[in-house]
Amino acid sequence: MSQASASTLLNVSLPAQPAQIYEYVGATERLLRCGFPPERITPVAPDRFRLRMRPLVWMGLSLEPTAELLIGSDQQGRAWARLEGYELVGHPWLVKHLKLDFQAALLVQPTSESGRTALKGWAEASAAFPPPPFLAWVPEAVLTGGARTILEGFLWILRDRLNRSLEQDFQQWKQEQTQAGSISALSP
Repeated sequence: MSQASASTLLNVSLPAQPAQIYEYVGATERLLRCGFPPERITPVAPDRFRLRMRPLVWMGLSLEPTAELLIGSDQQGRAWARLEGYELVGHPWLVKHLKLDFQAALLVQPTSESGRTALKGWAEASAAFPPPPFLAWVPEAVLTGGARTILEGFLWILRDRLNRSLEQDFQQWKQEQTQAGSISALSP
């Protein structure tokens, strides 16, 4: 069985004290939508989401994964996501033999510096597959290298989207919280 894996680290800071960031991180669906295009996300349950990935093509083999992610958070300012299941559409051999895994976590740091609170996290993705008989002429290192490159690309895009959108989404969330507080203060 060939295996490929990739991982990435996330380090971003938001303009607020840790207590407010703890509350924001509890809105895990918002974090998910910062990391993935919202039009590709479908809610399944309060903590489960279906994510349609972009089609992948490598060496003439096409594949379109749909992942089911379980997301959550805790009182310590930790948010997480993990792959609970998936469906593959594409080349029949890949659909039958490819095994995927994904997990990620984000943790609010307990202190702030210059009015900003850091969030540190990581994401890991892996794929396992027996060498395809129709690609027997391709060295295993090339197959696993290609799979690793695809996984790394996926994680780099995820990290880039989070780096670009978390602060903007946090500012929007903060504004929504302020407006909700103003409305409830006006209610009799």
